[in-house]
Order: sequence, then C-alpha cells, then structure tokens
Amino acid sequence: MSTLSLNMLSPQAAYLDLVADGNKFAPRPSSLDGKVVGLLPNWRPSAVHILAALGKLLQERFDLKGVVMEQPVRELPLRAGKLIDTMKEQLDDLAKRVDVVITASGD
Repeated sequence: MSTLSLNMLSPQAAYLDLVADGNKFAPRPSSLDGKVVGLLPNWRPSAVHILAALGKLLQERFDLKGVVMEQPVRELPLRAGKLIDTMKEQLDDLAKRVDVVITASGD
C-alpha cells in the first residue's frame, strides 16, 4: 500500500515586524507632530496616488513640518547587486531631509 504525502504552503506573508528581532528596526517616533514625512513610491502605477492620499490624511491628523514626495523608484535591469544598491545615494539624501519615510507599492 502506498503512502500519500501532502505539503501545504501558506500564501500569507511573514511580516518582518512579526518575525524579526525588534532591536533591528529604527526607533518609531511617539508622534508625527513637527516631523517631516518622506513618501517613497515604487514604480507601480498607483503608488504615487496612494501615498499622496496618505500624505493628505497625515497633514490633517498631525501638525507636520512638511511632506516630501520622492520620485518613484524605477526598476532597472541589474547586472550585479540588488536594486537597493542602485538607490543608495537617493535613500541617503532622503534620510537627511526627512524624519520618517513611508513607502508604498500600488497597482
């Protein structure tokens, strides 16, 4: 008699804030009041619209010092390395200008 084997995979994402060591994340501000919020869309069509709407809501809810919308991140053909490596200068510059960054992927 043969034995039947079944492997199940969950489509549910394992979110990093649930599985990673909490000490590896940047400290979260207790409030966004007086902060400059950076919005970093990816290259998907609706990401800019999602973040623009979120930026408006945050301005209504908090006393923000400012909101900075970055240019969408473009996927480039890479011969070596990772996409994040091609964005290092852009991300370093953004980090100097804002207190908090929110990113989005939209379709």
